[in-house]
Amino acid sequence: MTERREEIASVALRLFLDEGFASVSMRRLGKEVGLTPMALYRYYSSKLDILARLWGHIIGKAFEDVSAATQDCANARAILHAAAQAYTSYWCNHTDHYHLVFMNSGVGNADVRSFVGDDATIAHYEVFFQAVASVRSEDRDSPSVKIATDGLLCHLHGIMHSLITMQGYPWTNASQLVDDAVTRV
Repeated sequence: MTERREEIASVALRLFLDEGFASVSMRRLGKEVGLTPMALYRYYSSKLDILARLWGHIIGKAFEDVSAATQDCANARAILHAAAQAYTSYWCNHTDHYHLVFMNSGVGNADVRSFVGDDATIAHYEVFFQAVASVRSEDRDSPSVKIATDGLLCHLHGIMHSLITMQGYPWTNASQLVDDAVTRV
C-alpha cells in the first residue's frame, strides 16, 4: 500500500505543479495512475488529503535544509541566521514548491488551517522559536519570543513572496534581506 500511495503522491505532485491543484480531478489522477477514482479512495480520503501529504513532504524537505545548515553552528545567533538563510533559500530555489504550498488556488482557509495547525507542521518551526529565545535570553514560552519569532517568520515569508512573485523589481539579494531580518530580532 505504501508504494502505491507514493506513486499516487508523485503523480499528483507532477499534475498539481503542471496544471494547478484546482484543475486536477480525482478522475484525472486515477487515470494517470491506472486506478478508478473510487479505487483512489482506498489510498487517500480526498484530493486535499493528497495535497496535505505533499505539503508535509515539501515542508519536511525545507526543514531538512534548515537542519543541515544549523548542525555545526556555535551559538544561537548563528543558528538563527543559518536557519533563516536555509529556509528562505529553499523556497527561493524551489519556486514550484513555494507556489504549491503557499499560493495554491482551490484551497480554502479551513483546509490550510488544519494543516498549519498540525503538531508535525508546528514542530518544524521550533528551531526558530528556540533560537529567538536564546538570542534574546528569554524563556521559550514568553509572549515577546512568540511576537519576535512570528515577526521574523512573517518577514522571511514577505522576502520570499516578493522575490518569487515580483521578479521585475530590482530587489536586494535574498541573503542580505534575510541578514537584515535576523538582525532585527
